[in-house]
Amino acid sequence: MNNQRHNEFLMTQVAKKLKELRSVKKLTQAEVYRQTKIGRIESGNSNITMSSLSELCKFYQISFEDFFKEIRTK
Repeated sequence: MNNQRHNEFLMTQVAKKLKELRSVKKLTQAEVYRQTKIGRIESGNSNITMSSLSELCKFYQISFEDFFKEIRTK
């Protein structure tokens, strides 16, 4: 049985923010994957773990607080 929660709206917001951060750095998804080994997040179809999000925040040099400032929930 799969008990994992799935909030598609929130996942889309997180994916959009990650894509924004990547675009500012002028990196491709492949380059981010090569450096972090974290991928398939920007599609908004994967539930990212807090550990992976923490690693990506470190990679993009942004705090959790700043990352979530513009994230909205329904």
